[in-house]
Amino acid sequence: MLKRILIGAGALILILVAVVIGRTLMVPTMNLAEAGKADSIDAERAAQHLAEAVRFETISHQRGAKAADIARSKAAFEGFRNWMDETYPAFTAATSREIVGGATLFYTWEGTDASLDPVLLMSHIDVVPIAPGTEEKWEHAPFGGVIADGYVWGRGTIDNKGSLVAMVEAAELLAAEGFRPVRTVMFAFGHDEEIGGGQGNKALSELLQARGIRLAWVKDEGGVLGQGLLPGVNAPVAMIGVAEKGSISLDIVAYSKGGHSSMPSPAAQTAIGRLARALDRIGNSPFEARVDGATRGMIESLAPAVPFLQRMVYANLWLFEPVVRGVMEGNPSSAAQLQTTIAPTIVEGGNKENVLPPEARAVVNFRIHPRDNADKVIEHVREAIGDPEVSVEPLPGIREASSVSNIEGEGFELITRVIGETFPGVISAPYLVVGGTDSRHYLPITDNVFRFIPIRMGPDDMARFHGTNERVSVENMGEAVAFYVRLMKALNEQDAAE
Repeated sequence: MLKRILIGAGALILILVAVVIGRTLMVPTMNLAEAGKADSIDAERAAQHLAEAVRFETISHQRGAKAADIARSKAAFEGFRNWMDETYPAFTAATSREIVGGATLFYTWEGTDASLDPVLLMSHIDVVPIAPGTEEKWEHAPFGGVIADGYVWGRGTIDNKGSLVAMVEAAELLAAEGFRPVRTVMFAFGHDEEIGGGQGNKALSELLQARGIRLAWVKDEGGVLGQGLLPGVNAPVAMIGVAEKGSISLDIVAYSKGGHSSMPSPAAQTAIGRLARALDRIGNSPFEARVDGATRGMIESLAPAVPFLQRMVYANLWLFEPVVRGVMEGNPSSAAQLQTTIAPTIVEGGNKENVLPPEARAVVNFRIHPRDNADKVIEHVREAIGDPEVSVEPLPGIREASSVSNIEGEGFELITRVIGETFPGVISAPYLVVGGTDSRHYLPITDNVFRFIPIRMGPDDMARFHGTNERVSVENMGEAVAFYVRLMKALNEQDAAE
């Protein structure tokens, strides 16, 4: 009997091994030696125009900003708009322009087939301010628009004027050649993305809804062309965001009687003690972590570009998902892909060293995974705290996670094909954007949003987002223009074939 059990167990193990190896061998491997030089179109011209665009200090200011700073930014947005007209005459002539919310630029390039839903290409004009005290750390003035050492330097080169300029450079070239899209192509260049996009793309989306317009798909910022950003992946990866997390901030307030510090209640009963305990309980009650949705799609897409043993794991997530999850949980950036995250951001309590405050407050920000929602987060936190003397209330500005775009539809297929044709040797992968983009405002009128810019980024470049020494290479600008030229041509070919 025991012998039969052992034989049966051995047979099951052999079958399991055969299945795992068989699934691994079915994954086509990627020969990095086949990687060729990316397409490029007049990189010097594109770089020069990006440098000019950087010189407009189109800063988005939060509430309470100085009137002089707001006036200076307003003038910069007006200057940028005039610069667009002067720099891209063919694009300007081929499109109609509307100004939304005071400074968001909306261009419509009418197609020849009005029966087809338009596509929307997005970017944003506004940039974040320079962090006070960091000005001297820049190798070149942040708004100098300097071209040096093969790069265009300055605030907004990565986020997001580099992609904007490449997009319009491509449209200018095509318009000058007499190109006409079959499907209407729209361009939305927001002026307040860095502060939520309420006056810009949110208002524009509402305008399109009022006009009864439905969009076939939207392409916005989000993912980049990463090299060395993913462990074990040797090939450059075009990371295409097919979903993005939501956001909610909860106001956590703990109460007590207060009083004099010479006669304190037990520490756990003071407002500050209650708050500390509440925050500890929240932190020790993480949300469920799983490798699913866009994150699972990303890992499976990367299988051809990793070594055999790693490919075996990626190709068999049905078996190795716990292993992959454990590895990803060891890194904050990859862990954020797996679950709703918890981040205490503000703590307030007390104003004098010998007074027990009657209340203490904290704000905790949660980035909501698509499998969760705001109500679930609130319920989860209240249950974790379990203290009637601690209130939990949501702050304004709740944003639910987006839906997940279709990675088997025409839009994703087109974008991935154009990436492959423009950047030989690059592998495309869907992924979950852990931040937020303006594209979420268009979810009422489209089922598919793809978040990707053709800007190359390595590990050393990630800190340049909203940081010091933001830059894009001159060569990359030529590649980015070629990507958008090919994208619009490929869209025409796809539409003509239908």
